[in-house]
Amino acid sequence: MGKADALSQIKEAEAKAKKMLEEAEERQRTIISSARREAVEKLQAAERDLRAKREAALDQERKALAVKRDELLRKGNEEAAAIEALAAERVPKVKTTIKKHFERAFDAATGTNE
Repeated sequence: MGKADALSQIKEAEAKAKKMLEEAEERQRTIISSARREAVEKLQAAERDLRAKREAALDQERKALAVKRDELLRKGNEEAAAIEALAAERVPKVKTTIKKHFERAFDAATGTNE
């Protein structure tokens, strides 16, 4: 084997090494690109899940608040009706009492005591 053969083999070995290195770098870029894409997809999926869970929790709270609001409105309407009924019951007596006080004051002011 002469110098020319040795140099030829060295050049072939260097070319093969360079080609293997380029292929390895390409595989590395492909793997990194794929990993980044997967990471982005996982992050987006996690954000979608989080949004869905948050919306579900908010909907549940809205429903609970609506039930409480309806219950409070019902109780408030019942109390208002009870107050109105009591007021309607007391108005004639209050009118009579006010009329008597007014008549007494008027009688006292005019000097007519009957």
